[in-house]
Amino acid sequence: MSRPVLAASLLVAALAVTPAAAEPFVPADRQAVDLVKAHNTGGYVSVAGTIAYAQKASRGAFAFAGYRVDDRPGEAFKHVRICYRLGIDPPVCGIEYLVAVNPPQVTPSDRFDGIGRDFEHGPRAFLRALARDTTLQRQPAMLRRIQAALDPYNPYDWR
Repeated sequence: MSRPVLAASLLVAALAVTPAAAEPFVPADRQAVDLVKAHNTGGYVSVAGTIAYAQKASRGAFAFAGYRVDDRPGEAFKHVRICYRLGIDPPVCGIEYLVAVNPPQVTPSDRFDGIGRDFEHGPRAFLRALARDTTLQRQPAMLRRIQAALDPYNPYDWR
C-alpha cells in the first residue's frame, strides 16, 4: 500500500470514530439522579446537602418529594427535576438540571431565573427563596398570579 492511500484510509477511519466518541450520551435514570445528587452548587454544597439542610432548617415547611427524570427524543442529555412540597401547596418540580455523560456534566436549566437560581447560590439563598414563596402562599390567589406575572419586571431583586 502506498503512503497516500494509507494516510487517506487512516483519516477516514479517524473521522468515522471521532464523532461517536466525542458526543455525550444519555445516562441511565439512576446514573443521572446520582450525578445530580453529587453536583456541587455555586454555594459549594452538594444538591443532596442543600436539600437536607432545607428540610432540617425549615422545620417541616419544605418537604422533599423525590426526583423526576425526563428523556426527550433527539436530546443527548436527560432532564432531572427536583420535586418538593412547600407549605400548603401541592408538590412541584421547580428545579431542573440537564445531565449528560462522557464527560459527566450537570448543568442547571434555569441558572439565572427563579428558584433554581437561588438553589444554585447555596442553602441560605434557597431558604430565603422558600421563605419568600411561603409568604406568597398567604396572599389571595389573584394577587399571587399578578405578582408572579410582574416578578420578571421587578427592578429590585431581593434574592
